[in-house]
Formats: sequence, C-alpha cells, structure tokens
Amino acid sequence: MSFLGQDEQIREYQMRFRYLYIALGVALAVLIARLWYLQVMSGEKFREYSEENRIKRVKISSPRGMIFDRNKKLLVDNRPAFDLEVTPQELYASTAWKANISRLARMIKMPEAEIFDTLEKAKGEPAFLPVRIKQDLNSEEVAIVEAHRLDLPGVNIQVDIKRTNLYRDLAAHLMGYIGEIAPEELPKLNKGIPRGKIPYKTGDVIGKFGLESRWESTLRGIDGEEYMEVDALGYRKKSSNGIIAGLETKPSVPGRNLILTLDQDLQLAALDAFEKKYKDKIIGAMIAINPKTGEILAALSQPSFDPTEFSRGVSPQLWKKLLENEYNPLRDKTIQDHYSPGSTFKAITAIAGLEEKVIDEHSTFACPGSMRVGNRVYSCWRHKGHGYMNVVQALTQSCDVFFYKLGQKLGIDTIAKYATMLGFGRKTGVNLAHEEPGLVPTEAWKKKRFGQEWIPGETLSCAIGQSYMLVTPLQLVNAYAAIATDGFLYKPYIVKYIESSDGRIMKEFSPELLSKAPLSKKTMELVHRGLWGVINSPQGTTYNFRIPGIDAAGKTGSTQIVRLTPEKLHVKCESMPFDIRDNGLFVAYAPPDDPSIAVAVVAEHACHGASGAAPIALAVIKAYLQKYLPERYSPEAIKSNKTKSEPQFTKAKMDEEDVRLNDLPPGAPVEKPGTADE
Repeated sequence: MSFLGQDEQIREYQMRFRYLYIALGVALAVLIARLWYLQVMSGEKFREYSEENRIKRVKISSPRGMIFDRNKKLLVDNRPAFDLEVTPQELYASTAWKANISRLARMIKMPEAEIFDTLEKAKGEPAFLPVRIKQDLNSEEVAIVEAHRLDLPGVNIQVDIKRTNLYRDLAAHLMGYIGEIAPEELPKLNKGIPRGKIPYKTGDVIGKFGLESRWESTLRGIDGEEYMEVDALGYRKKSSNGIIAGLETKPSVPGRNLILTLDQDLQLAALDAFEKKYKDKIIGAMIAINPKTGEILAALSQPSFDPTEFSRGVSPQLWKKLLENEYNPLRDKTIQDHYSPGSTFKAITAIAGLEEKVIDEHSTFACPGSMRVGNRVYSCWRHKGHGYMNVVQALTQSCDVFFYKLGQKLGIDTIAKYATMLGFGRKTGVNLAHEEPGLVPTEAWKKKRFGQEWIPGETLSCAIGQSYMLVTPLQLVNAYAAIATDGFLYKPYIVKYIESSDGRIMKEFSPELLSKAPLSKKTMELVHRGLWGVINSPQGTTYNFRIPGIDAAGKTGSTQIVRLTPEKLHVKCESMPFDIRDNGLFVAYAPPDDPSIAVAVVAEHACHGASGAAPIALAVIKAYLQKYLPERYSPEAIKSNKTKSEPQFTKAKMDEEDVRLNDLPPGAPVEKPGTADE
C-alpha cells in the first residue's frame, strides 16, 4: 500500500509540474518575443539611443545683443566671467583633499568653512557634477588657480558670459536687467514664441526689467549646439573614434543690437551735477528729450542699482537691501513715481487763462502776499507780496496769488482741459513698462472718486500744481517740450534703430506726432517771455543759478510732501527733518529761439527748485549746447558774445521793480507765507 500511495503522489506532482512547464514555456516565449522585438523590430532605433547616450549635446550660449548710445558708445556688453568649480568625485579621490581645500581657500581669499559648507550641501547630487564654489573671480585669482591646477584635483575654472552695464548704476532702470527663467514662466513664454524661433528652456536667461525686458525678442540670440563623446561617468573622451561624424555643430547666432537715442555725455553731466550738489545722497530724477522729435536724450533715476549684479543671480542679501531701502532704488522715478508739479504747472494755468481770454498781456492782479477764500488764507511764497503783476511778471517771479486769482476765474475743469491737451493725466506712450498715467483732477473725477463735490479752494491749489495734481517727470518734460514748440506734442521714444551683429541696420524709428495743441501765437509769445525771465531776469527765481552765456527758458517749483501744522509753516525748510522737506523741481528748454532740448529735474527733499534742481538741469543743457551747437555756445563763442547775450541790469532797476508794492490798495492784508514755493 505504501508503494501504491507513493506512485499516486508522483503522478499527482507530475500533473502539477506540467502546469509549471507550461508557465515556464509561456514566460520563455514572451522573453524571446521581447528580445526579437528589441533586436530585430526596434534594433535600429535602440542602437541610435545607445549611441546618443555616448554623445553629449552641449549648448553654445548665444550672446545677447549689445546696447549703444546714439553716438555708438557702448553701454551694455557681454563680458567673460570666471567661476571656480569643484568636482567632488575627483576631489575626494585624493587623500590630501582637505589640505587641497585649505590651499584653495587661501588662493581665492575665501573661508575654508564656507567651501566645506558648499560641498556638504551638494552631497545629495551626483559626485561627478561640478559644484560652483565662487563666482566672478578676479584676474589675480584666476591666474593663481590656473598655475596650480595640476596640484588641485577636481578644481576647474569655468568661463561664463556676464551681462555687464559698463556704467554700473547709471541709467540702470532704463537699461534693466536679466535673470534666469523660473520654471513656472516657461509655459507662458513659449506660448507666445513665433514660429521658427527657438523655445526657452530651463536655465535660460531673459530680460526682467527695462529695455532688457521690453526688447527681449530683439536682444535674444539663437543658441547653438555641439556634440562630444563621453564615457559612462559623463567625462569627455579624448578621442571620439568617428562616433560623432555627421553630427553637425550649429554655431550660435548673436542677438541684435539696440542703438538708443540717449547721449551718454548728457547722462554723465547730470550724474556729475547731482553728485556735486548732493554727494552720496542723491534722491530724484532727471529726464531730457528733443522737443522736435520726442527722442529721449538722457534719463536718470536715483538711488539706483547695478544691473550687472543681477545678470547671474542676485544674492538674497543684496535683494533684501534693495527692498528695504526707503527711497525705492528699484523704481524708475522718471516714469513710475508721481509728483506734484508745483509752480512748474503755472505755465499751463497761464496758457489756459490767455487762451480762454480771461486775461491778456495787460491784465494785472494785486499780490499783497496772501488771499483769503472762505475761512482759509492762501499765502504767496514771498511774504511781503509782489505788488501788481501781469502774466509775464507772474511767471518770471512765480507769484502764487496771481495764479490763485487766475485759477478762481478759470475753474478746475478749464484748467484740466489745457493740462490734458499738453499730455498730463495720461501715459506718454513711451515703449517702456510700468509707466504711470499721472492725474489731472476734475469736478466729475472727485465726485466719482470720493463721492464729494469740488471745493472752490481746491482750484487755487491745483492752479499752482498742488493738491490732487500729479505728474511723472517724463510727462512734465514732454509738456514743456510742447510749450517750447508752440503746441507740438510728440511720443517719447528711446530706440533710434536696431542693427545686426555685423552692423547692418535692420529697423529705424521715426518721430511720432501725438497732437498739435491749438494755441495762439500771442499766447505762446507771452509764456515764452515769462519763462525766459525765470532764468535771465534779475527778478527771476533762477537768476542766481544761471550759467552765463547759456540761453534757456524754464520754471522752478517746490512741493510740500506732508501737510504742515500752522506753527511749522514759517519754519525754514532746511531746518526740518530731511524726510519731510519739500521736493524741488525745475524744467527748462533751450535755446529759447529754436529749442532742441528740454530737461526736467526732480530733487526730492531739496527744499527749493531754484537751488535744488535748476543747477542739474542747466548743467545738462550746457553739455548739450556746447556739444551740438559749438558755434554759439563753445567757451570761445560765449566769451566773444558776452556783452550781447547778457543784459546789464542795475541795482536801481531791481529796486524799481519792488516799488510796485507801494501800489497796493489801502489796507490790503500782507500775511506771512507758508513754505517758500521757490
């Protein structure tokens, strides 16, 4: 029975093994089928894959287009940058790796602990990938490391391209900066890529601000690529044995260059004037344009930053420092910051009064030093008053009371009509990002914005450029450019033409006339006379700061940035805390008979337009006139024409002007002013 039972068990297991044999046979068949598919059906494809795994495709970065000023002076370039990298796999292969790090630290003047910390943080990455230890080595450090490279396994100098602003923080907001593309930006960027253009990839850089951003598609080149054979660890082989034959290297295509309308000499003149006046605490903006074309000749916003420091990744410490700076170095004050125009707005009020026939050249208003509207007293900057003034004198001497009374007669909506006609209250259209529109208030605007009726006293403040009236420096200079040309308002532009890397002009840009204000010849003649007197008449608010021989017409202004209590109205501005001092403004054009430059300057917390802003604007005008009109304004020409160009005013004449104060009506109040406007 035992043998019989054993035979039955054997037969039973044999039946089970049959199923096992079938399963093994099926598995073997599947394996053979898979091998047949891989070797026969897809053999060629996978052979190509395996070859590609031996070939490393290396990107050849294309240089971005360069940026030049109007005279082809280079402003933004691509410069080599030297980074020190360490490959952990090779470094740790040496038993003296710690000693090598100590030597390296001394060569590059970097703490050992910082190098060890950087390597420690990279331990999660493959050991054959280089680790960047230090960026932007100087020439001395590069030379020392290269001289000892054979003694420092794993140490290598990597050359990269650094976008470099040759003048550091000068016009940084205009030039802008570049930065690496964030992963979340890629889908949006590549969605708008035109057909035929190479899409962006992780690790690429892109313009983030200013011209670098606005003209990204022009400045960006086309990356090239080359191939090299590598071993299993990713190292380049010394010999390719013909494996990369037939794989063509594609050279990179440089981006196109921008030639701007800027004149760098004017930029430097403005910066020099700011530095002489304010040393290292420059807070403000300057912008100059050609009134006949709209070309931006110079632009400056301070405080600023160095775009070069952004080109390869900004450090958290620097970014924090910039963000915490109370004077906003990352904002372009020429187009992004709003300012009350102050007395520079009086020219617009004068134009409105003359065009609406509210006044003419013979109309006069008495200025006793202040005027009362309701229960409020509106003071003139000159506490003893100006006497009887016509429009030319009122502009020259910046009489507040004259324009208070004129504003009363005009009304806010009429003032707004002419302000809008000259470009206030809307963007200029300049091809730069983040331009602000400014504000020109009206009765309807206040009703919509605050749900309140317009108060007549608010018109007085707006008539002298205070209260709700807000402009950007670019709007201000563009309005005065229109005044200089008797009403021609051009769209400001910054790019003169685009050229290829080999110097061929690809596209040129022409002036674009936005509008022609219908202003009468008589109106403009009176306004020009008043603005000329600001600088050239002994009673003018800028007479003491004029540059002999340099012809210009303009207007000063100053604006309160905080509401002062009555007891502080008489306090001298310079004795107040810096951050609550008035802003100083000045805007001018030259030469008065045929204007080819207009300049606006805002000097924050400078107290006065005449002393705080006019010297900067006049320095820029001088640099321009002597460069482009030397036959009239070279030092030699000025010297020979001095007696003709500078009228000889006497002290008696100046005293005669002040006699008009005695012509005030009997009992006219003369009250002390608030903060001096000029």
